[in-house]
Amino acid sequence: MTLPPSPQSPSSKSPSTDLSGSKTATKRGRPSLEEAQRLPARILEAGWEVLRDHGFEAFTFDRVARHAHIGKATIYTRFAGKREFLEALLAHKTIERRLEIMKLGVGLPIVEAFCIRAAAVIRVLHSAEGRMMERLVDWCDQEFGTDEVNYRQAMYADALVSISEEIREAARVQNLELVDPALAAGFWLEGLLGHARFTGSIKEIDDSANEKWARAYSEFFFGGLRHTGAIKGPAA
Repeated sequence: MTLPPSPQSPSSKSPSTDLSGSKTATKRGRPSLEEAQRLPARILEAGWEVLRDHGFEAFTFDRVARHAHIGKATIYTRFAGKREFLEALLAHKTIERRLEIMKLGVGLPIVEAFCIRAAAVIRVLHSAEGRMMERLVDWCDQEFGTDEVNYRQAMYADALVSISEEIREAARVQNLELVDPALAAGFWLEGLLGHARFTGSIKEIDDSANEKWARAYSEFFFGGLRHTGAIKGPAA
């Protein structure tokens, strides 16, 4: 199982969260092509606001429609029901978060780039939005999951593919030979998630401590790859 594609292309601009009645939202007549293309993302952002403001138990399309300043029928033309909507929202927020992380460290040596991204990932996972994302995954698994459909597993699998591609591309740009990108991605993700869970139990998150950990982890991770011969080439 893989996460469903977001209604917004990953290469497009991040959706606006201004749903309070802008000219674009209230203009009469037929919407422009740009407005029509942005509408699904706008609806999903409204859904995110409903979850944030009212919680999962009180999530309804009526509330989403009010937040997005549209008719409920407009939602149903794009999403067949609550399950399809929340699946699309999960994919949408996953892609949005990934793109923000991938912007960091571009052009830097591989260890430095991954150090910056590791710190950003931990910061996001500890944020209110990160915690809500975790609740969304759990909610989808609780409400719609089956033996064949597991949203958290699909999310991890999707992350592994993305990280594997990220490591492979970084290695290629810096003329490094990476023996097994998928295995390296697995170790990288497990370390990040383990640290996030460990520090998540602390009442007050220390950003400076997490940044120090991110640097140490990145240096240790790539040093280990070199030591085992899993990565070869010029010094990172």
